[in-house]
Amino acid sequence: MIEKAVFSYFNPDESFGNTCGFRRYSDFLFTTTLAILCASRHFKEVQFISSDWGVDLFNQLGLPITSYSNKLNELKVVPREFWAYGKILAYNEQTVPFIHIDNDVFMWDPMPPRILKAKLCFQSKEPFHLPGYEWYNTLRKCWNKAPVRPQAIVDNPVLDHSYNCGICGGHDLAFFKEWMECSKAYIFAPENQDHFFKKHKKIIIHQNLWHEQYFASSLIKKHNMRKQVRVLLQDPMDLQSPDNLAYTHIWGNTKQTPGDMALVQVRILERDVDLFMRVRNFCKENHVNRLSYKF
Repeated sequence: MIEKAVFSYFNPDESFGNTCGFRRYSDFLFTTTLAILCASRHFKEVQFISSDWGVDLFNQLGLPITSYSNKLNELKVVPREFWAYGKILAYNEQTVPFIHIDNDVFMWDPMPPRILKAKLCFQSKEPFHLPGYEWYNTLRKCWNKAPVRPQAIVDNPVLDHSYNCGICGGHDLAFFKEWMECSKAYIFAPENQDHFFKKHKKIIIHQNLWHEQYFASSLIKKHNMRKQVRVLLQDPMDLQSPDNLAYTHIWGNTKQTPGDMALVQVRILERDVDLFMRVRNFCKENHVNRLSYKF
């Protein structure tokens, strides 16, 4: 059974001005705090992987984290557009079965045994034909013309679905090493840089969908492992599924909504008043930004 949860965070600016898609940096801090707090209720180990800057920041908050790593110092030489490579580095630092959880995923209930025993596990499938997943088809055109492409991915095209990495992990640690090698070969090949940053500059930020989630689905096909993959939610569009009760993944415009961000703070207050006050005081003392919500 998986007993370790992993979180990763890299801020290339090393400043509170980079809000990670939120309106305010304090919203990011509270959201990450709730994600870690939820995970700590269900896992014996909670590891936080970042750069020296990120480790120092979160160490001050006193979150229920059992170990820290500065592995993402290595990401400082990586173009910021390839931010998902940091998650792949975090996957590959693991020496025991694990589940990596995004900073905006709240696990309200324990993960089911099918996830904790899985060879590989993900949040959900992402069917290419459904609305909202059109980027995969756009990125496929870019992929087809890239000068350097990992042969393992070329030989195993996937046409139906990828996997959402809001949660990602499992027992098969060797899989993550092969995944990293393929991503590294693709995004860092000198021959591919003009292709990414000049010919396809408008979609460069979306390349993370391809080298992270699509590459994973391709390698799963290569190893004939589809039947061994487990997901929290089979159909991402089925909002009535009871699986939805187990977790919340906030994304897109939700991070910009004051009401949703206020609810995040309420959820922390309900679970740990002292932790809420530590994060709140950190924001005030460090002039992170004006707190939007008062209690």
